[in-house]
Amino acid sequence: MNTENSIYALNTLIEINNDRIECYENASKETEESDLKDMFSEFQKSSQKIKAALVKEIQKMGGTSIKETKKNNVFLRILRDIRTYLTNKDRDDILSTCEYYDFVAVQNYNEVLNNYPEDLSAELQKMLVMQQSYIKADHDKVKYINDMMLGYK
Repeated sequence: MNTENSIYALNTLIEINNDRIECYENASKETEESDLKDMFSEFQKSSQKIKAALVKEIQKMGGTSIKETKKNNVFLRILRDIRTYLTNKDRDDILSTCEYYDFVAVQNYNEVLNNYPEDLSAELQKMLVMQQSYIKADHDKVKYINDMMLGYK
């Protein structure tokens, strides 16, 4: 197990959760619909808990966690997109953007789990799979609401 690789992988996920926190914070501020505000606030808190757990693991390894996002990744484009959609305050656009955002987050968890298996302890892998499942559940909830609104079955 390479500790530097482990810390790098966890910092990647912290960055994803920082971006997710910012996304849902912005979405919650911009929408006027109370059901969306509540859901976005819940998802933001979920990512804050996930981030805290990742920071704790990095500290156990003697590493330093990142504080901010790098703004040069795929999430920068997504954040710009969500800000554009939020300006219009259109429920469908907000939900579609959040759904895609969480899809990308789940994919990033897949990449970390697949690219660093020997650098992540079994316990840490289990924790990451659990975190990924929480984000996937959030994604599925947003997708369901959006699909129902659009009349998909």
